[in-house]
Amino acid sequence: MSKIFLFKDEIIEGIKLALSAVRANKFRSIMTITGVMIGVGGVILVNTIMDGFVNYAEASVDKIGKNVIYVTKWDDNTDFDNLTEKQRKRKNITMDEALAVQNMCSLVKAVSPEKKTYNNVAQYKERKIRNPDDFRGCWPTQPLVTNRAIEYGRFIDDNDMGQAAMVTVIGPEVADALFDERAEAIGKTIKINGYKFRVIGVQEHIEDLFGISENDFIYIPMSTFDKLYPNTERVYLLVSAVSREKFDEALDQVINALRRVRKLSPEEDNNFGYITQRLFKEQINDITINVQLGATAVAMIGLLVGIIGVMNIMLVSVTQRTREIGIRKAVGAKRKNILFQFLVEAITLTGLGGGVGILFGAGIGLLVTTLLEWQYFLNPMWIAIALLLSGGTGIIAGLYPAWKASKVNPIVALMYE
Repeated sequence: MSKIFLFKDEIIEGIKLALSAVRANKFRSIMTITGVMIGVGGVILVNTIMDGFVNYAEASVDKIGKNVIYVTKWDDNTDFDNLTEKQRKRKNITMDEALAVQNMCSLVKAVSPEKKTYNNVAQYKERKIRNPDDFRGCWPTQPLVTNRAIEYGRFIDDNDMGQAAMVTVIGPEVADALFDERAEAIGKTIKINGYKFRVIGVQEHIEDLFGISENDFIYIPMSTFDKLYPNTERVYLLVSAVSREKFDEALDQVINALRRVRKLSPEEDNNFGYITQRLFKEQINDITINVQLGATAVAMIGLLVGIIGVMNIMLVSVTQRTREIGIRKAVGAKRKNILFQFLVEAITLTGLGGGVGILFGAGIGLLVTTLLEWQYFLNPMWIAIALLLSGGTGIIAGLYPAWKASKVNPIVALMYE
């Protein structure tokens, strides 16, 4: 028990001596602590911002639908410059496949096939908006898949589909371009590519996904689209699973249904592609991890400066306190006691820098994420890593000065002036 108390007393004494050194040499200590503060603050700042970016990016992906499978003609890693003969002959996704997924997959909540035209113009009186890729035919299930609400009016329903009605649901950017107020659009007749449509709904506004607008779409019933554009065959298919837990099973069901419709034998590879939100999020995480590692490595330069500064101040401290070391040894202090004391002092110095660095990095991170309108998140793991880095810096910086102090000859030290 006495050893425990002695160990505790040595730690307290070491901290007191370190704080005394800071007060006695304010400028030198501040410069030393600043190096550690910049390094630790950089680690906290970079990772706080990147964690905020990940949360923002994943939330943005979820806004266009949760647990969604995007069925495409091509695999996500297709090299379009070097297509094989088999790939060139690959068939488009069709409405038959959309129906097969809907009827054969019990773990699919909703299916939303879409067809679209390019180079479109929407007009109301003298006001126009031109969008190259926004005019789409769809099913009434589209909001179920994309998890997108209607701000004003309603979405396309089964009656609209059955009658091939000339009605449309527009995005908020389209409404803003054509009308003074979004609510004003409901019931108005607009022209899209020369065809007249009655506006029945305006979608809610959501944030753009990495600079790609999600607010300029125009939807009409699929039956109406087929009547106006009978030669458009390519279908873009969105499928949502009943839950996150059943997502993998739902994906298997979708793949099996598509293979059956496309009459693929068991030994044949898929002649279609699919992309999931999980893939998007994994790609985001891969990018984020690389940025975090690179930025953390740069921040380590600040810690290197801190190590040099702490080592310098500790070496000066050993020289200034040579006589004190001799007295301590003369009254019974052992080499390990001297070594431990100077290590505690070094760790205290870097700990001060680390604490200030955490506050600095967290504060700047809060400011940046607030300005970018990202969710602020300070991961306790990064605080722990920052504390370990600052403590490790103290051990590395203080080891040589502590070893040098512990080797001081007590007789020579007592004679030192």
